[in-house]
Amino acid sequence: MTDPTTLDSSRRLIERQYGRPIQQLTYDTIPRPGRDHDPVLSAALNLYGGLRETSARLTEARQRVRQLLNDGHDSTADGTAGLLNLAQDIHALTTRHVTEARALGDLLGANQPTLPLPLPCTASTGICAADDLDELLPLARRIAAGSPHLTRAKLGPALRAHGIRVSNQRLGALLNRLRTETLLGTAA
Repeated sequence: MTDPTTLDSSRRLIERQYGRPIQQLTYDTIPRPGRDHDPVLSAALNLYGGLRETSARLTEARQRVRQLLNDGHDSTADGTAGLLNLAQDIHALTTRHVTEARALGDLLGANQPTLPLPLPCTASTGICAADDLDELLPLARRIAAGSPHLTRAKLGPALRAHGIRVSNQRLGALLNRLRTETLLGTAA
């Protein structure tokens, strides 16, 4: 089975970049007199075509392995060598698949490093990011003190029981801060 998310993500990336479905974009790359030619779009569509081809070949190789295993491949040297060859093909195709997906992302600027997004403000207090965590830390420390192994599943409901609504993002940041404090406290 190929990684449909990679293929779908690549298609959506191209469509989002150009604002049209990929079928229409493919039609738009046909050279016509009096029209500008977008070389990036052509390269992106070529990479996407290669990615689709690699995905199809990867699916076929995996199906052949499944078929051999379902049929009970023979354990002779030829049968084992055939299975090993298929495994090598799958590895090479998977590497190619990842490389093509990354190249497409690089071409369209999707793999640019991004700065982490600041934590959202709480609607009730209007306090944002680090200030918000500082405000929640005393209560979170008390909750952590009463629990030998603090998890997201324990901290979230405990905060909500005190009337504090927390997003998953804030909860994760709060847990990380508590764990960092715990590690620093034990290291000191």
